[in-house]
Amino acid sequence: MFKMKKLGAVAASLAFAGALALTGCGNSNAPADSAGSADASGSDTMQLVTDGTLTIGTSAEYEPFEYMEDGEYKGFDLELAQAIADDLGLELKIENVDFDTIVPGVASGTKYDMGIAAITATPEREKEVGFTDSYYMDDQAIVTMADNTEITGDNYADALNAEGVKIAVQSGSTAEAFAKENFPNAELVPFKNATDCFAAVQSSQANALVTNRSVAAQLVATSFSNEQVIKQISTGEEYAIAVNKDNTALLDALNDSIAKLTEDGTVDELMTKYNIK
Repeated sequence: MFKMKKLGAVAASLAFAGALALTGCGNSNAPADSAGSADASGSDTMQLVTDGTLTIGTSAEYEPFEYMEDGEYKGFDLELAQAIADDLGLELKIENVDFDTIVPGVASGTKYDMGIAAITATPEREKEVGFTDSYYMDDQAIVTMADNTEITGDNYADALNAEGVKIAVQSGSTAEAFAKENFPNAELVPFKNATDCFAAVQSSQANALVTNRSVAAQLVATSFSNEQVIKQISTGEEYAIAVNKDNTALLDALNDSIAKLTEDGTVDELMTKYNIK
């Protein structure tokens, strides 16, 4: 459980002390060498925004990957980030920001050491940042109100691709790109986070929403029970951690940690905990 006070939608951060109670999550490594900003030379020394601290950019409105509950940070991604920080002997600092600002913030080399927020490694994003090895694979899903009989899993392709239809999407997400490609005749209504997309469907601001499968299943089960997942589309999206392209030493260290935490069962335990296996 994350003992962190929420400081606002733009930024909330705190250094974590101690290790999470996760099997295989250790802190055996010595603190990594660091410097105050990204090194354009791509040196072998890990570059950190703040010495001794792993600063991450996330968007905590995407349950079950990253979200806040009773003023505390929770989620698969954030516990994985904590486990990685512990493995590297670093404190963890979370910056909670809008999703579409995370990749540019990482690319700047001065805001965040890494971005972790159910980020799919796409060719477009790879032009701005580097990505670690994948740690999770997801798909897309379509959600409507439970009493909506006009849009179904059988007719969604035509029913959504029509003038006058409004589809809620998270700005800058792969769901937005998917909807734009597959439903070009519909009007896309972008929101800053997934929760707002669900609220938009509930308030009739949108006829449907597109989001990742795991998020759709979680929010329908916990927060929006009067909505339904009508279709899951296999897109095989690989989630990875975004890193500044010049920070190759950090990228290597993160890949080593991901491999270690996968091998020792930590990643599998977190998937089970957040019901995303």
